[in-house]
Amino acid sequence: MYQEKVREILSKQHKTQPTLIQKNTYDAIKNGASVVGLAKTGTGKTLAYALPVLENVKAGEANSAVIIAPTTELAVQIRHVINPFLHVLGLKGVSLVGAGNRKRQEENLKKRHPEVVVATPGRFFDFFSSGRIKTNQIHSLIIDEADDILEFAKKELLASLGQNLSSQAQILLFGATDSEITRDAESLFDRNFLLIDVRGEQTTKRKNYFLQVDNSHKIEFLQRMTKLDNFKGILFFDSNKTMMKFAGIFGHSKTKFEILANEFGKEKREAALHDLKVGKTKLLLATDLAARGLDIPDLTHVINFDIPSEVNTYLHRAGRTGRMNAEGYVVTLGNDHDFRDLKKLLAGEVELERVYFAGYKLSTTLAKKEKKAKNDDESAKNKKQKVTPKAKKKHKKRKNKNKGYHPHYLKGKK
Repeated sequence: MYQEKVREILSKQHKTQPTLIQKNTYDAIKNGASVVGLAKTGTGKTLAYALPVLENVKAGEANSAVIIAPTTELAVQIRHVINPFLHVLGLKGVSLVGAGNRKRQEENLKKRHPEVVVATPGRFFDFFSSGRIKTNQIHSLIIDEADDILEFAKKELLASLGQNLSSQAQILLFGATDSEITRDAESLFDRNFLLIDVRGEQTTKRKNYFLQVDNSHKIEFLQRMTKLDNFKGILFFDSNKTMMKFAGIFGHSKTKFEILANEFGKEKREAALHDLKVGKTKLLLATDLAARGLDIPDLTHVINFDIPSEVNTYLHRAGRTGRMNAEGYVVTLGNDHDFRDLKKLLAGEVELERVYFAGYKLSTTLAKKEKKAKNDDESAKNKKQKVTPKAKKKHKKRKNKNKGYHPHYLKGKK
C-alpha cells in the first residue's frame, strides 16, 4: 500500500497494519481526488492524509503541500508525526504558527523552499498575503479538524483560497465530526468531493461516565480521581476565567498539575504538554484549546468540570483518551439535573453511565450501604460516651498548615 521507505518507518513505529480511515482513503488521495474524510478521534487521521500526499510530493517544488491546523499545539504535533517520513522521502518541512518567531519562519520559507508547510490559519494567511506562498504552488491543501476551522475561523479566506487553486490541485478536509460546512464543501470550494466516512464501522473501548457531585465537593472528588490506578488526565473547562479561578484554589492542595492556557507563551504550553506526556504530572487543566487533535500517550481520563454545551465539544474532548483502540474514560461532573441534560445531549451518540468511587477505581455499581450504616451506628454510640478529663489532650498548632502545591505559573505568566 505504501512505498517501501514509508513502510520501513511504519514498521519501526509498530504500525504494521493501516487503520480503517488510512486504508479507505489511500487510493483516492494518491490518485489526486478531493476528499472529505471522517473518522473517530484517535484512529490515525493524520497519517491517513499525510502519507499519500507526501508520496506524491516532488522534491524541489516549494509549498506543494499545505496542511492547515486550528491550533499551534496541533500544528506542532502534526509536524512531529510527519518528520520521519519527510526525512526518508527527501523532503523539507516548515511550521508556521502564530506563537513562533515570524522572522525565523520567513527566513525558512525564503531560503529552504520547503515542499511541505504546516500552519495555523492566521500565520498562513499572513505569509500568503505577502506573497511568500502562492496559489499556483499548492498541489494539495489539507484542512485538519475541518469542521472547527471552517465554522469558526477564516472560513471566507479558506474558501477563496480553495476556489483559486488549480483545477488539478486537491483539497482534503479531515475531522472527527461533520457539520453544515463539511456537508456543503462542494459549494464552498467549488469542486467535487468524495465523502469517506468510516465512523459507523469503528469500535472504541472508551467509557462515558457521569460522577454526581455538588460544586462544593468537586475539588475533593478531583483529588480522589488523581489517585486512581494509572491515572493520567485532562480536566476541561468551558472558559479560561473559570479554569484560572479553579487553579488558584486547587493550587493550595497537594495535587500537582499543569495548565494549558492561551495567554501563556509557546514554551510554557509546550512544557505543560511535555510534562504530562512523560509523566512528570498526572493532570492538565485546559479549555478547548487542547480538545482538537492532540495525542497524549497513555491518557487514561478526560474530565469535564461542567457539562459541555455542544455534542461536538464533548466528542472532541473525549477523543483525547481511548485512542487507537486503547481503554479510556470520560468523566463528567455535575448534579442530578446535569446528568439528565447530558444524557439528552448525547442521545444517539454515546451511552452514558453513572459511576461511583470504589477504592482506587471507578465502578458503575454503587457500593452497599450496610457497612456504612453499621459504622454510623458505632460512631453514634461512641459519641454518647462521656469523655473524661484525662482523655482530653491539647493539640499543638500544626506548622505549615495546608502548605499545598503552588504552581509557578500562577505567580507569573511569562
